[in-house]
Amino acid sequence: MSLPKILLISSVDPTVGPGEVALNFYNGFVNNGFQIDFLTKYPVIGHSEFISVYEKKPGKFKKKIKDLINKTNRISVKDGYYFFYKREDTPPVPIKKILKKIRKKYDVVYVVFWQEMLSFKTIEEIYKKLNCQIHFRCVDYSVMSGGCHFTGDCPKYMSGCGECPAIFSDERNDFTKYNVEFRKRIYNVVQPIVYGNNYMQNYYNKSFLLKDYPRKESVFPLVDNDKFYPFDKGLIGRIRARYEFSEDDFIIFIGSQSLTDERKGIRYLLKSLKLLYDKLDAPKRSKVKLLIAGKDIEPIKDSLCFGYTYLGYVKPSQLTEIYNISNIYVCPSVDDAGPTMVNQSLSCGTPVIAFEMGTAIDMVKNKNTGYCAKLRDYNDLTTGIIKIMNLSNEEFELVSKECRKVALEYTSDKAFAQRFLEVYNKYK
Repeated sequence: MSLPKILLISSVDPTVGPGEVALNFYNGFVNNGFQIDFLTKYPVIGHSEFISVYEKKPGKFKKKIKDLINKTNRISVKDGYYFFYKREDTPPVPIKKILKKIRKKYDVVYVVFWQEMLSFKTIEEIYKKLNCQIHFRCVDYSVMSGGCHFTGDCPKYMSGCGECPAIFSDERNDFTKYNVEFRKRIYNVVQPIVYGNNYMQNYYNKSFLLKDYPRKESVFPLVDNDKFYPFDKGLIGRIRARYEFSEDDFIIFIGSQSLTDERKGIRYLLKSLKLLYDKLDAPKRSKVKLLIAGKDIEPIKDSLCFGYTYLGYVKPSQLTEIYNISNIYVCPSVDDAGPTMVNQSLSCGTPVIAFEMGTAIDMVKNKNTGYCAKLRDYNDLTTGIIKIMNLSNEEFELVSKECRKVALEYTSDKAFAQRFLEVYNKYK
């Protein structure tokens, strides 16, 4: 049986930050023998085989002109909410430019990131041209809302949006309501497959757009398990020495693109660390070291009660050694479909302490890979940290091996390709 031909679309640079998720998917398909093309907005350095809508990124002057032209489709929103465009019928990139770059027939269009590039109108036109399966592997919450990518505590996605608090709207038929109705029509016509982990499925099943939608599929993440892997003890010791950590230090890794983003739950982590500090005696306190990656440490550094090493923004190529020298990775996110770092840590054999949210529900909860605390319960987060701290060396080794085992079972290239084919054949 021949494998389906795939067009993967992702708007962001797949070599930078979260965008690397799309590159993992691409490599997963390639490694399993699929014929696949990658379409992105701008050229990607080191990947001349990728197709780009534009030949180069715009200079500052052209960008200003484009921003002025697109001003009518942009909007200021309340802190904590994110809209990448205003109306579904006005995509960020002209549809004809995207269709012009699609020069082959494909069996599947696999959409990962679409901000600043696609809208549901674009999806409709791609479907008209190719008449093939459309798979939404989109991150975050946009596929079920009127346009926002993080719903937070807003319940409007359950009733079809309108009167949107994110845009300070008291109009029942504002553009978010229009977008929901537009998207509903596209769902009925295009019938895309919408993927989500168990955490996101819970949201989908309560949403106006997707609660009765028949093409929702559960899925696990994909991690490059050859890139993220456990080091031997000798190498870990040498790297620790380079970072000026001792063999006996208990290293807690904390990482986020922005350390002040409310969704990432850093305020809960700070309370948890203070509680941990109070619970430990002086000798144990002195052994706890924080390893922190991300932007914007200034607002929180005075609240850090343990000694810390601040790394700033960390390239993906550096992360493997950071996970390996850490005893645990603590993920305090409270509103997140992922994050990917949970799965990368497990692949390196490093236990994860996280709230009961996102990918941790699938990869940590009820598995011997760390601890899943009650959402926003910083006391319980501290309980998880102490639980790992109190493990004997032998017990920790068993947990570490289980982390790697679970990662290979659920997040490998093979598991990814098998699940994709199951879904593809189901709707063929």
